Amino acid sequence: GCVQTSQVFVESINCIIPQGISPNNDGKNDSFDLTGYEVSRLEIFNRHGVKVYSKTNYTNEWHGQSDAGDELPVGTYFYLMEYQGNKTKTSWIYLNREN
Repeated sequence: GCVQTSQVFVESINCIIPQGISPNNDGKNDSFDLTGYEVSRLEIFNRHGVKVYSKTNYTNEWHGQSDAGDELPVGTYFYLMEYQGNKTKTSWIYLNREN
């Protein structure tokens, strides 16, 4: 029957960033969801290093399209994201269009 209360300050929580999307309108992994990361800028590059998509104040708008709105082919893409003020992260994401 004892109760103890503690106050804890959490500086950061490491959330998992998706490493794949499948924009096939099945309601699962249809977009690159970075909600909660406070992303100020996201840039996505193809395997040749050509920037194919960029967005400021990003949440989850990329579903495999180029800046021009064209559907990008299946494959691995690389991204640079600036988030939570001054943090940056680079990594990859796989775009799959099959069901």
